[in-house]
Amino acid sequence: MNIGIGTPGTPHTLSADFIKEYARRADAAGFSTITHLDRVVYTNHDPLIALTLIAAVTERIRIQTSVLLTPLRSAGLVAKKAATLDAISGGRLTLGMAVGSRPDDYAAAGADLSNRGKRFDEQLAIMHRIWSGEAPLEGVPSMGPRPVQQAGPEVLIGGRVQAALRRVAQWGTGYVTGAVFSAETAKAIYDQVLIEWEKAGREGVPRFVGTVACAIGEEQAKRTAQSIDHYYHYRGPGLRNDKAPSNVAASDSRNNIPSNIPAIREILKACEAIGMDEVIVRPGVEEIEQVDKLADLL
Repeated sequence: MNIGIGTPGTPHTLSADFIKEYARRADAAGFSTITHLDRVVYTNHDPLIALTLIAAVTERIRIQTSVLLTPLRSAGLVAKKAATLDAISGGRLTLGMAVGSRPDDYAAAGADLSNRGKRFDEQLAIMHRIWSGEAPLEGVPSMGPRPVQQAGPEVLIGGRVQAALRRVAQWGTGYVTGAVFSAETAKAIYDQVLIEWEKAGREGVPRFVGTVACAIGEEQAKRTAQSIDHYYHYRGPGLRNDKAPSNVAASDSRNNIPSNIPAIREILKACEAIGMDEVIVRPGVEEIEQVDKLADLL
């Protein structure tokens, strides 16, 4: 099982210097992937722009949106930006994508929340046509640049409803979870993905990628839990804690962010046991040293 790392999800905007140094250390340490989250009404950088900066200062590590809320954007522009990023990174881009559910993001983007699933299906079809060199729409010629990855960037799709699982089988190369709720929950969802995959006549098996919120140090783990609570504030106090990491009771998520290598390894073992191909460890503190400390997992 591969281990990647996410840029910190914090209530404060990360500086460009921090992102560059964080990415350089992750690349040198041997992490498989570096991810960056997406929101509109939040303090984070746009993920495609942030990953462009990361691609410029790294050589080996894959770069991934985790996850891009695609229906907030134009399909043609996302496809062009993604193809550009794949090309300039040497074929290292993975697009984690989902629809999202925050009304404020949709309001700020001028997008319709009510039909986001239908629009996402249409966008996926358009983007794949663009990446393959076909005309995306009638009367619209083919677009460049061509991505380095032959079929376009790797596509991982997230979500828990049945429509999202069908999208994995139709358009994706794999399934991506958010912060892992529990090994059992993640496995149950992935088993449904496998059923849809077989129904669609796809060969092989879809990739299975998860995310674990963690940090080295008790104070750092506490701040990571606070950042998660801040990020999900829109859900209300009764619903925020269902984002608990694997093997952690949802009701205790804010008190149980793993804070040392042995504890994180136990969670990773559970993820590996259910068949995950890759897990992204993601701290919620703006500390460069977290990369070096988490590299002990490798």
